[in-house]
Amino acid sequence: MTPIAPRMPGRSPRSQRGAGLVESTIVLPTLLLLVLGMWQAALGYQAKSSVNYATFEAARAGAVSNASVTSITNAFNKAMISYYGGGNSVAELADSYARAMGDTALGMRVEVLSPTKESFDDYNSPALKAKYKTDEPVIPNVGLDELSCPRDVPGCKSDPKSNASGQTLADANLLKLRITYGIPKEKQMPMVGRFYTWALDKLKAGEGDAFKQGLIEAGRIPIVSHVVVRMQSDPIRNSAMASIPGAGNNGTPTDPGPPASSPGLPSCPWWDPTCSICTDGAGKGKCELPPPSCPAAG
Repeated sequence: MTPIAPRMPGRSPRSQRGAGLVESTIVLPTLLLLVLGMWQAALGYQAKSSVNYATFEAARAGAVSNASVTSITNAFNKAMISYYGGGNSVAELADSYARAMGDTALGMRVEVLSPTKESFDDYNSPALKAKYKTDEPVIPNVGLDELSCPRDVPGCKSDPKSNASGQTLADANLLKLRITYGIPKEKQMPMVGRFYTWALDKLKAGEGDAFKQGLIEAGRIPIVSHVVVRMQSDPIRNSAMASIPGAGNNGTPTDPGPPASSPGLPSCPWWDPTCSICTDGAGKGKCELPPPSCPAAG
């Protein structure tokens, strides 16, 4: 007869029944949320890349069209065609463009941070205003290498320390855009996208910005993109331009980055192969020149 293994004291087969079900109930939802969160992060990265590219294309269009908001918005929508499905025919591309226009009309905002409204108070050119037949002030774009004021207003307030904008004429010809876009629900993963917007609301990510808060309340994940390009046409003031009065760093350019936390690299001659290991010794951080070699005999 086959011997029967002795039963362990305090344990019975019945006491272990259902343990796998309990473990699965805990682990499977956690694993599901983890996988969905990874997919949502990938979708967010794709959206951010698409918005960055579209913002750059929008800035290029605005640079050659007097900073027109219509040109900026149309270029942004065209660059977002691939994000909204793309297509292999003219009809499919037109359909994707229509979807992009319809969605960005509700979930996208264009802000022109430069030139500001105060820039037009400082550098408005009446001659260009008459040329373009517009009621809005115009800033000249030609001859910036030799001009500090419009040709027809030589006595403008061009000193950044005292004028309204804190900008020079060259600064006022930098087009800086800030585009805020909300990822729609259709481009989000189930459950995780809703968790993202819930967390953003609890963290008060949209506090102080009514548009961004509106995106979060509508279930959209906000994305912000910036770009700066040089104007290639005369800027004309429009409603998207921000009002940022005040002197620009008191007229002194300032590095916005953090200060250096360590001393600079040693100054070494270009010909020294040990330049990377120069130490602060007798040469005070510099590699000493080698002694001159003697000429060959004869």
